[in-house]
Amino acid sequence: MTLWLFWQDAYQKEFDATVVSVNGNQVVLDQTCFYPMGGGQVGDTGEINGIKVIDTKKDENDNVIHILEKETDLKIGDTVHGKIDWDRRYKIMRLHSAAHVSYHFMKEVFPDSNYASSGIVDEKKDRLDYLFDQPIDREKLKLVEQKSNEFIQQNKEIKTFTDEDGRRHWDCEMMHMFCGGTHVKNTKEIGRVAVVRGSKPGKGKERIETILAEG
Repeated sequence: MTLWLFWQDAYQKEFDATVVSVNGNQVVLDQTCFYPMGGGQVGDTGEINGIKVIDTKKDENDNVIHILEKETDLKIGDTVHGKIDWDRRYKIMRLHSAAHVSYHFMKEVFPDSNYASSGIVDEKKDRLDYLFDQPIDREKLKLVEQKSNEFIQQNKEIKTFTDEDGRRHWDCEMMHMFCGGTHVKNTKEIGRVAVVRGSKPGKGKERIETILAEG
């Protein structure tokens, strides 16, 4: 299994590693700080030895597969230097933490709502579909945004850790969720967010999007 450096330090931007597998434009390393697509978070991009990494996924053994923009002449045993697209990753980290905060207040303001499908977060927004019996109350949705921003501005510590059963946790004061994604260490890093209604995904469903309001 690839050593997942992003769980040790989500702020690590560069690393050295050894090639353990090459298949065309797909490369597996012994360790990486590239986050692979999963858990509602998109895969990282960046470069390995100057070659662009256009996507990242994991296999059934939790090896991280780096998908390059072209085939490579790298060989098993080669030492490489990797670098993630940090600006993109940091936005994802901010948004992923913001998404947990807005989800908490969605459940507080709309206690009868249930999420209909797993969300997805990238560098632009988080999207999560909820089931609603009635059309969504726009004023209540504004209250979710207000409560989220008030909480975010309170300088709350965010903790992520792995338990004895290998499950990843996200904790922030009274909020607790299982999550294997990458996150910021403090809510102040998130900045302000907008919580808005997205395109309607189907009858009885509402798509709620969390967006960074500042940068």
